[in-house]
Amino acid sequence: MSGTAGVVGRVRRGDRRGQILGEAIRIIGRRGYYGFSVQELADGCGLTVAGVLHHVGTKEKLLIALLEERDRRDSEAVIEQLEHELGRVPTVVDARRALCTVVARNEAQPEIVRLHTMLRSESLYREHPAYEYFRDREARVLDAFTRMVEGLGLPDDPRSVARHLIATMTGLEEQWLRCPDDIDLVAEWDRAAARILGCVRRSDRRGPHS
Repeated sequence: MSGTAGVVGRVRRGDRRGQILGEAIRIIGRRGYYGFSVQELADGCGLTVAGVLHHVGTKEKLLIALLEERDRRDSEAVIEQLEHELGRVPTVVDARRALCTVVARNEAQPEIVRLHTMLRSESLYREHPAYEYFRDREARVLDAFTRMVEGLGLPDDPRSVARHLIATMTGLEEQWLRCPDDIDLVAEWDRAAARILGCVRRSDRRGPHS
């Protein structure tokens, strides 16, 4: 009986942590890290401040937990999956399909994208607790995109193309977050990717979903 109680306790603690992270995503996505207070988070979860900190540690640890949750759903996983499943160098169509999958995943989770966008902008200050996190993460993402582009046989430098893809993706996401009803994020992304990747060869004209 005591063993069963222990399992239930662990599940409930896990559920409570998930509730806290979900509420924190909502609040920080609207107010940013500097406008966010643990007291507001506690109120939103029906807990005391001490109760929140019991589950997540410090405010800084909570921030890292949120960013790790974003990374769990991150586009890198899609790109790595593409590389492993194909077992060959990807074509331009493969790359566009994979990248469209990334954008479609982001479109389905606007709160996570808003959180990430807010924190990425704030962390341009070296004093921000996520400064090093974003610096290192962006380097990893650039490497992942570069690896994908390298085998496409494009005339431009792969790393430069990767930078353009990342910049376009984040820029379109910001426009979409501001005016979600005016922008078809996936469609606009596919048009932009087609231009950046130079998809003008006959074999590529059917698009990423053909």
